[in-house]
Amino acid sequence: MRTWSPGEVIVVQDVWRGSLWAARPVIVVDDGPDVLVLWSPKGTRRKVPVSPQSDGSPEPASRGERLARLLACGEWELDDSLWDVSNLWLLRERDWHAVWVSFLDGGAHWGWYVNFQLPLTRTPRGIQTMDLALDIIVEPDRSSWRWKDEDEFELFEERGLIEPDVARRVRDEAATVIEWIAADAAPFDSAWPGWRPDPSWELPELPAGWEVV
Repeated sequence: MRTWSPGEVIVVQDVWRGSLWAARPVIVVDDGPDVLVLWSPKGTRRKVPVSPQSDGSPEPASRGERLARLLACGEWELDDSLWDVSNLWLLRERDWHAVWVSFLDGGAHWGWYVNFQLPLTRTPRGIQTMDLALDIIVEPDRSSWRWKDEDEFELFEERGLIEPDVARRVRDEAATVIEWIAADAAPFDSAWPGWRPDPSWELPELPAGWEVV
């Protein structure tokens, strides 16, 4: 199994039915036996899906509708987008989610973000997963939490883009994570909110082969 050294730049690919949906470069903080820790700083240039050249049809009114249409038709282009907040990603290979530790520009802890996604697989260039729309936002002191993009998750489920067994697995995982939040259990009891990046690190750039699935 491929492992990486601290400071190494790898690519995180979102892959939908064999096609590249999104890609971003990240910096490896730690590749331990239990947790892979990645740094995604604000200002990182990533690739995101956009509608191909207009065919004359009206643009969907919401982001969820636009993404659902792209996923359903299987046709999209990748365009540059700048990431707007610094996050430390905590991932375990068996999990259907990643926990992000978010930071303000000055380095203060902004809160926790739980991103539900397919379990990661390793590639020669990084990791592959697929964002499953549903998220949880947690206050820095874990005193409260709220759903994010639940409407998009339900829309994708209704359109058959997320299969029933996958939807059930995500909801079960979400229920478990909510229990961890309430109990101040790992990883929410960790010292990662006090972590700071190596000052010598520059913004990561997509490595060669980032587009290869």
